[in-house]
Amino acid sequence: MHFLFFFICMSTAVFSIAQPFTMNPDIVPVELNLQPFKPTGAEKLNGRLGITSVTQVKDTLYFFAKGFSAYAPAYAGITLKDKSNNVEVGLFKENWLKPSKGGNAGEKGVWEEKFKTEGDIGIRVIAKTKPCTYSIVLWNGKDVDVDVPSAFTYKEGGASGAEGIAGFFKKYLVFIIIAGLAIAVLLLLLKLKKRKS
Repeated sequence: MHFLFFFICMSTAVFSIAQPFTMNPDIVPVELNLQPFKPTGAEKLNGRLGITSVTQVKDTLYFFAKGFSAYAPAYAGITLKDKSNNVEVGLFKENWLKPSKGGNAGEKGVWEEKFKTEGDIGIRVIAKTKPCTYSIVLWNGKDVDVDVPSAFTYKEGGASGAEGIAGFFKKYLVFIIIAGLAIAVLLLLLKLKKRKS
């Protein structure tokens, strides 16, 4: 009995990996693989790139790609071989019911979108005329390194914690001494005034 339960769980896990965003057996998305991309002289384009040629003979095709990072820019584009064959494109997250972004190739025969996301994305292409030949370009850039200064160290122009207080006293020590002496002189003068009256 335990073995049967384990087998069902494992087969469901494999099925869900092969069917991102849905358990609908009618939707069988094709995985688009992205490879490391480091063009010489264009370091800003470093990241992962995938270019896939497709000839669509069905009304609707589904694709997916894995491993996108929210800290990196991403691009998806579809270019039609024949500009008159318009397609409707949708980008999906979590399910295939409602696209996060979308549009159509239009008169130029090109659809493209820049975005940031985490994890997997899905792409749905609905062809108006078939067969329809196009290429899909997916790019996910390199993660952006954000240098966040520590909140617990003192730096010129900013202070935090005990080190920040010590830095403040070190910087304004002369003014603190002068203010202390001025207060002492005022107190002494007040005492002398009270004795005279």
